[in-house]
Amino acid sequence: MSSRTMSEQTILMVVLLACLVELAGAVVQVGMMLGSVGVTSVFSPISLAGSDKVNFALYLTFAGTSLAIVAWAGGVIQKGSPRLGGMIAGAGVVTSLIVIIFPFALGYPTSTTGLAATVIATALMSVVVYMGYKTPGEEEAAKALLSSREIAVVAVFSALTAVLTGTTGLMLPSPTGGYTHIGDTIIFVSALLFGCRVGGLVGIIGPVVADLLVGYPRWFVTVLAHGSQGFIAGLGRKKSTVLQVVMLVVSGFVMATTYFFVNIFIKGYPVAILSYVRDLFGQALVSIILGLILTKGAEKALPNLVG
Repeated sequence: MSSRTMSEQTILMVVLLACLVELAGAVVQVGMMLGSVGVTSVFSPISLAGSDKVNFALYLTFAGTSLAIVAWAGGVIQKGSPRLGGMIAGAGVVTSLIVIIFPFALGYPTSTTGLAATVIATALMSVVVYMGYKTPGEEEAAKALLSSREIAVVAVFSALTAVLTGTTGLMLPSPTGGYTHIGDTIIFVSALLFGCRVGGLVGIIGPVVADLLVGYPRWFVTVLAHGSQGFIAGLGRKKSTVLQVVMLVVSGFVMATTYFFVNIFIKGYPVAILSYVRDLFGQALVSIILGLILTKGAEKALPNLVG
């Protein structure tokens, strides 16, 4: 077995461990924060002050972002760009440090166990940074940059996503909070036609603009949920229809689960599960069907554009 292969396997193990420890630390810490405002269980509906809803959701979003970034870094290193992967992991270290500081900055009590877990996770992410720089491999950093064509595509599809998300969202408010929409359709189309980078950016920009226009108070959760959704969906580009369906299902599941995880701690499990079902079937599933139809039509009508 080559030294590079051994290094890659070690990096994957460290990445996985960092993700698990970060997740455990976040759950313990947010439990402590909930206790400080009188919530004793997440298995019944939770009624929090508006500021606490925002703060808890923001804390969980930063923790989730750390997981997503370090997982992304591990994938980039595995593909033969260790230095780029190390740089990406460095961003994960930064977001994890914010997770450590967050409770102190906002005056919430800190769990010793949760804090220790997050510190360990941050250290593990730092190990990924170091190993990324030490692992041999050909760098492809230039490919990580957007071309002028991709920038134009991101701008157009983000605008379309914002319009479709906002208009259908205003027509379909949800009784559990937030709103139901089919804006994910455009995210899926952009991802399948142009790949992970375009899909991820459209997933971030379009829905966030829509959230701000509609007045959704926890728009920052959208960055993680829909950004991951677009990136994962982009893995289906130029693949068979079956694989495209699989990637869209996975991406929709990740989006809905991200919101579900946050909603558990700010709404309680009963309300969160209702929102989860809505996001999975009322939003993701419908958008997958529409996205596939539009993608196949665009591939046939405009082969030179999407080739």
